[in-house]
Amino acid sequence: MDRFNAVQGRTRGVLALGLIAGFALVLTACPPPPAPTTTTTTTTTTTSTTIAPGCVGYTPTGLGVSDNLVSAGDSITVIGFGNPASSIEVKLVPVGAGTATGILATTPVTPSGTWATAITIPSSITVGNWKVTANSVGCTGTGSATIQVV
Repeated sequence: MDRFNAVQGRTRGVLALGLIAGFALVLTACPPPPAPTTTTTTTTTTTSTTIAPGCVGYTPTGLGVSDNLVSAGDSITVIGFGNPASSIEVKLVPVGAGTATGILATTPVTPSGTWATAITIPSSITVGNWKVTANSVGCTGTGSATIQVV
C-alpha cells in the first residue's frame, strides 16, 4: 500500500508541474489585447457613453442627474464615474438642431473614481430635449444623460 501511495504522489507532482508549465505557456502565448483604435458607444434609454481611442480610462460613465425635467434657471446635480485625478467638464448639447452651451462646470474626479457637480440651466436655453454631457479634460469621449427643458 505504501508503494502505491508513493507512486501516486510522484504522479501528482509531475501532473502539477505540467499544469504550471502549460499555464505559463498560455500566459506567454496570449498577450493582452491591444488598446482600442475605434470609438465605442454604449447607449441606454436616457444615458450614453462614447469612448474615444486613447482615452478609454478617462471617459466618464454612469452619468446621472438629480432631475431630468427642468426649466431655465434651475440648478441640478450631475454625477458619474471617471478616472481618479482627472477633471470632468460638463455642458448641455441639444438633441437635434441647436447649439451646445459652453462648459457649465469643471470638477475633479475623487480618488474613489466618483464625481459630482451642480450646474445651472442657462436662461437662454430653448425648450426641448437636451443631453447633459461630460468629458475628461483633453479627451473627446463623452458620457451623457438626457433632460427635458420645459
